[in-house]
Amino acid sequence: MTTLSLDNTMEALLEKRGLNAEAQYRWWQLARRTAFARKHITDRNGRPWQTRPYQRTSLESRALRKVHCDGRDVGKTAEIEIIACWALVTCPDSEMLIATQCENHLFPLMNRLARRFQMTPDFAPSLVELRRSPSWHFRFSNNFVLWGRIAGPRGVNFQGMHVDWQVVDEAQEMTETGWSELYQALNGGGRRWVYGVPNGLRNTFHRMTQMADAEQYNWPSSLNPEFTPEKDAELARLYGGRAAPGYVHRVLGQHGEPCHAVFSLDDYLACVDPSLSTICRVLKEEDPFDAPAGVVPGRYYLGCDLGYARDPSEFMVYQDATPHLVNVLRVRLEGVNYARQTDTIRTLDRAYHFRAIGIDAGNNGRAVAHELMAAGRDWCARVHAIEFGSVLEVEQMPDGQPARRHAKEFMTHLLQQRLSEHTLVLPPDPDREAQYAGHTYTVNAQGRILYDKGNDHIIDADRCALFCHYLDTRGPRNTGRGTLPMALGWF
Repeated sequence: MTTLSLDNTMEALLEKRGLNAEAQYRWWQLARRTAFARKHITDRNGRPWQTRPYQRTSLESRALRKVHCDGRDVGKTAEIEIIACWALVTCPDSEMLIATQCENHLFPLMNRLARRFQMTPDFAPSLVELRRSPSWHFRFSNNFVLWGRIAGPRGVNFQGMHVDWQVVDEAQEMTETGWSELYQALNGGGRRWVYGVPNGLRNTFHRMTQMADAEQYNWPSSLNPEFTPEKDAELARLYGGRAAPGYVHRVLGQHGEPCHAVFSLDDYLACVDPSLSTICRVLKEEDPFDAPAGVVPGRYYLGCDLGYARDPSEFMVYQDATPHLVNVLRVRLEGVNYARQTDTIRTLDRAYHFRAIGIDAGNNGRAVAHELMAAGRDWCARVHAIEFGSVLEVEQMPDGQPARRHAKEFMTHLLQQRLSEHTLVLPPDPDREAQYAGHTYTVNAQGRILYDKGNDHIIDADRCALFCHYLDTRGPRNTGRGTLPMALGWF
């Protein structure tokens, strides 16, 4: 049924119930979500919220199943916000769940809703309970309840829930085990609305976008009035062209060629120890940074992915607690120069006395590695500038011939092995979880694995740290501690 025919049907029913023109107007101001948003919700400039033409049909939908497969920055979050506000007014004695896989996806949305509920005069008086921990929970005076939860390991956080409306954001990241628990958390006759940006995986989200019994929407980023030709050209350059997977997924909102998940998110979550405290330090150019105090003596390894200007720099410190490797510190630098990156490595080394230091030998990393190596023989023995595109001879075949492996592929294998064996111990870190959840790869015509170039700075630092540990403990030895195996095209 079209929106127009639905409106005509509702007008006839309202007249039959004896509502006069004024009463019908008030009813429509509440029932039409576009009118509701214009009356009760303001945009970031404080003006009444205006529906973009392409948003109207989706916002007014009454479908039990709805799936959005969109590009970035098209207004999905705004729609979820409006729906939650509308439901708290019009759906008394019911419950809604907003679900995501990762905390990084959930927190900005729920924090935005909390501010909206508390700062809007029409909503604030009815908010009787707000909890942020252990999960988001809002209760209103009409007994409408709104939950906000991440999936947790194997969807455990959805167990025991029974809601009337599910809203799933960043659905492309949800694990299969998370979906299986989420299905059972919806009451009979309830609504499930799904929003995601494709990542190439042929997973449950992909299958949902093919379901004929669900309303389907595809909003490319170009629909946003603020999307300019200049921004389109910049994104095309960053993603490597308009045919590149990143552009097809995040700008066009299309699935593109099939991709594969690099890591099992269930294995990753099994390696996260909730009892460990968050150990992330975020520093900018002017922020002081002293060597950590009270470091327990042991065997430590440092992995570095160095950026400049827009890209952050990530430093990951691991302790060898055989058979485990424990992540004991993460330092993130934002917008710093080479000298600050070098000084940070020196500062960390004074505290941890690293057995080996691995640096991604991009343009930034190569410069920092050369500066450290110039300081003396000890640094030369411990610093490894790792060319991710190189070929390594890391093992011997049964016939004695060397086995050659692409460096990035081999380092990824070390990570995958540790995760599957559960011998990596990680503190809770929403940034890292989001990166591991979204990391994908494709296989080209020559059979070469190509990893998605995106938000993977933490993963690259982890790759470097684990490779250094491999070199120091199991790798082939030559003339000194931590020397590299034979590499083709290392610099």
